[in-house]
Amino acid sequence: MMFRVSDIKQFVFCPRYVYFTYVQPVPKAPTPTMEHARTLHDEHNAREKRRGFAAYGLVEGSRHYHVPVYAEKLGLRGKIDLVIDAEAPNANGQRYYPVECKDTASGVRNNFKYQLAAYAMALEEVTGTPVHKAFLYIIPEKRAHNVPITEGLRTHIRRMLTMMRTMVEREIFPEPRSRARCFSCEMRRYCNDLDDASGAFEESPAQAKRLVDCF
Repeated sequence: MMFRVSDIKQFVFCPRYVYFTYVQPVPKAPTPTMEHARTLHDEHNAREKRRGFAAYGLVEGSRHYHVPVYAEKLGLRGKIDLVIDAEAPNANGQRYYPVECKDTASGVRNNFKYQLAAYAMALEEVTGTPVHKAFLYIIPEKRAHNVPITEGLRTHIRRMLTMMRTMVEREIFPEPRSRARCFSCEMRRYCNDLDDASGAFEESPAQAKRLVDCF
């Protein structure tokens, strides 16, 4: 089966998101945060077109936006925010550099790195060329962070894909990754085992800060 690359990011946050996408599909309406992120991405892309390539350690190249990838062997599909084509391979054989843009004040988070690594692996399969380095562009920082695509990252992506397939094929209802995250989750209303009446989700100022930090 084919997963979306974004499913990996959601799986890291909470595996129930994947369950409610493939095993027991439920409606998912775009949130105001998602709509705001799309607007910021469009604005960033407009500025990106006017920039050089120094932020990515490249002298020249060409930009390709919303690049579709369909990696059949890996079982992943999606659209990469930006792919930079350096026009010629470097000493390690890399020509294409995937870039994911994120609007976050939390910097380079693990779920972003895993999503980017999955895109890099899919891009390798589609182009037949290696991807050793990719970038996370943090919009509020106006900075591109170099993310090496290590063997450790690749192994973790394959393990997560195996876990996701097992969960879907066997229709396993997983535990939430962290119940502290449930308070603000759009999927919360579908999780019948969360006891709101217990007061477990009353939000104190300290808890509110912890919840913000989780995201």
